[in-house]
Amino acid sequence: MVRYLLQFQYLGTHFRGVPRVPPVERAAGYSGVEDALSDAFSCLDYKLAEPPNIHVSSRTDSGVHALCNTAHADLIYGENQEQLDPDAIVHAINRNITQMGRSDIRLMNCRPVPPTFNSRHQALGRTYLYRVVSGCYHSRLPIAEFDRSWGVMERLDIEAMQEAAKHFLGTHDFTTFRNKSPDTWTKDPIKTMKAVEVRRASCFLKEHDPFCRDLEVLELIFKSRSFLYRQVRRMTGLLVAIGRGKLEPKEVCTLLAARKITAFPKNAQVAPAHGLYLCNIEYNEKDLIYD
Repeated sequence: MVRYLLQFQYLGTHFRGVPRVPPVERAAGYSGVEDALSDAFSCLDYKLAEPPNIHVSSRTDSGVHALCNTAHADLIYGENQEQLDPDAIVHAINRNITQMGRSDIRLMNCRPVPPTFNSRHQALGRTYLYRVVSGCYHSRLPIAEFDRSWGVMERLDIEAMQEAAKHFLGTHDFTTFRNKSPDTWTKDPIKTMKAVEVRRASCFLKEHDPFCRDLEVLELIFKSRSFLYRQVRRMTGLLVAIGRGKLEPKEVCTLLAARKITAFPKNAQVAPAHGLYLCNIEYNEKDLIYD
C-alpha cells in the first residue's frame, strides 16, 4: 500500500459539493467531487487489488471552485504489480476524466507520502479567494466571469471594505458568522484569521473582452488554519454591505463581540457560492517526506 497526496482543481458549478452523493442522486446525473475522483481512478483498477479510498481535505460547498484542493488516497497494488510513477498516475487520471466527458476537474499533482499522513488534519493553513465584480448585474456578467464571480450593480467603497477587513484579523469568536444550520454548531467558533485583504484586480481576458472595460473587480483574500461552514461567504457578504454603504466598518467589532447567529445584519446577504475559490492548502514539508 502506498499513500499519495493529491492536488486537484475543479469548477464547482455542476458539483453538489465535495462528498459523494447518494445513489439516487447519482442515478439522476448528479455527483460530488469525491464521486468524480473515484470514477477517474477506476482506470487504475488493473493495477490495484481494490479501489482506493479518497479522503478530501477541505469540503467546499456546492458551486464553490478550487484552484488547489487536496486529498490523500491509498493505492493497494495487486500481486506482482509495480508501483506507478506519480506523473503516470496524473496523466492516466486526467485522460480518464476527459474520456468520462468531464472538463471541470483536473488532477494537477500526485506524490507519495508517509502512510500516516492525513491531508485534512495536518493542514497548517487554508487560503480562500472571493471575486466580486462591481458595476454589473450578475445576469450581465461577461461569459468568462459568469458563475465565477459575484456581480453587484453598485460601485463599492473599497477603502471602507479594507478598513473593515482589518477588524477580522487575529483570534475571535466567529459565532455571528457561522451557518444557521444546527448540525454545524458543534464546531469550535474560535478562529484565528492570519490574513483578510481586499484588493483591486481585473476581469478574466480584460485586454480582449470589450464588455469588461467599465467593470471593477475586487478580490477578497481570507487565510486561516480552518473556517466555519460558510464563514467566508458571510464575511464577504458583510464586507460587500459595507462597500455599498449599508454598514460602517467599525460594526465588524460589534458583530464579533455579539457572538450570536441572529446578530448577523439583515441588510447583509450571504455571498453566493459561485464567487468563492479554495486557493491553497499549506503543509509542513517534513510531514510529506516519503522514505
